[in-house]
Amino acid sequence: MKYLVNNSQMKAAESVCNGRYITYSEMMQNAGKALAEGVAGLSDADKICVLCGAGNNGGDGFVAAENLIGRGMRVSVVLCCGEPKSEIAREKLSRLPRENVFSLADNRERCFELVKNASAAVDCVFGTGFHGELPAEIAELFSAANKCPKRVSADVPSGVNSDTGEFDERCFRPQITYSFAALKKCIILPECRDIHGKLVLSDIGIPNDCFEEYLAEVTDESCARCLPERLPTSHKGTFGRLLNIAGSVPYSGAAAMSTKAALRTGAGIVTLATPGSVVLALGGSLVESTFLPLSETEDGFVGAGAEEKLRDILPKITAVSVGCGMGNSVNTRKMTKFVLKNADCPVIVDADGINSICGNINVLKQRTGITILTPHPLEFSRLCRLSVEEIMRDRIGTARDFAKEYGVILVLKGANTVITDGERVVVNNSGSPALAKGGSGDVLCGVIASLAAQGLEPFCAAVCGAYVHGKAAELNAKRIPEACVLAGDLIETLPMVLLPETSK
Repeated sequence: MKYLVNNSQMKAAESVCNGRYITYSEMMQNAGKALAEGVAGLSDADKICVLCGAGNNGGDGFVAAENLIGRGMRVSVVLCCGEPKSEIAREKLSRLPRENVFSLADNRERCFELVKNASAAVDCVFGTGFHGELPAEIAELFSAANKCPKRVSADVPSGVNSDTGEFDERCFRPQITYSFAALKKCIILPECRDIHGKLVLSDIGIPNDCFEEYLAEVTDESCARCLPERLPTSHKGTFGRLLNIAGSVPYSGAAAMSTKAALRTGAGIVTLATPGSVVLALGGSLVESTFLPLSETEDGFVGAGAEEKLRDILPKITAVSVGCGMGNSVNTRKMTKFVLKNADCPVIVDADGINSICGNINVLKQRTGITILTPHPLEFSRLCRLSVEEIMRDRIGTARDFAKEYGVILVLKGANTVITDGERVVVNNSGSPALAKGGSGDVLCGVIASLAAQGLEPFCAAVCGAYVHGKAAELNAKRIPEACVLAGDLIETLPMVLLPETSK
């Protein structure tokens, strides 16, 4: 996992590291070197202007400038906020040739000229220390810097609050942000998702045990470690049996996509429970699944008494998914309640399954097994009785509080999906706007349900499912325009995400 921290958690980790391992000065030296390596690797960056503040972010910039000068590159350093305030940063500044250093306060015209003529602007002004509004002169300087062909920020783009994600519209806008030791909380917040550009996490020598409080972000390696191992003696029963309760005549595609996604992700047996007319419609294409026909209404939705059809099969199942394309009706609500009360295995509740319990939410507390809920913000709003705006202001906090109160695993979908069981919190940073298409959520439900059916610890199933789903979108977006990616394309790309080479 990658660590995801707020400002105070990062300071605490640095303090522990300073006491146990390496000094603040060494951490700054490592950060500056990592930044310099990134800048040196930029193409056509022959004139580099490093904008430095008065804090430790500025100190990182001084070290970077020293390293770039040592590589023979043309570098100018602009002191945007006067002389550095910290002793460590002052020491780093003292190592720079004075002819390379310019003060905005003393020589405004020359500083603006340097920025305007630079091929690369490096932002080391505020880092995690920004809140409020940018000083007018620095905002003007950023306006000029944002026109540079290459733009890089150290840790957090200056003008962005690293804890809340709020930002001054006049902030520095990098193409790449080099985040040191851990990713900062602001990156998962919708307010600044489009500000930081590409994120690169740089190791500056802080060991994992220094992070005593943090969120986590899933990575290729952490996901691969969780995926089920396929031994030569395996058979279909080894990888579980999933009951997917989904679909209706108007929304038969949701049943098809969630089922195909579950099969493609590796569940041994997938049974689709759906109205009889949907079975007839899909039987010729879903040839790898089995079917449990349910009664139906005249308009093609689940009919009365469907629970009796489920009663006999539930004890044989290792996971149940319920909700994709079912419609929200009295019969759907009865069936969802029945499943939650009678399934001892993990139950994944999506879409209309979530809508079905909004008026009877305490059924979640009556569960004997694990429940995974996968709402988007509007569905979550119906569940927790908060507005979408309130949820988006604190996605992590509202998700964690809800999961803890109701004893569920919550997958709050959206850019930077939040997965939490009320204690653990993981943020998924994979994905792409290619997911902004009907059916994407059905695929996600199928992937998570498949992993849970195969025996993954349910929280890991939710985390890995979200990550794999996002990676499939990223792969598709590399080969065709994002607007052209269909939910079905995600399913066909799953094998490339789950290649054995990435699962070791």
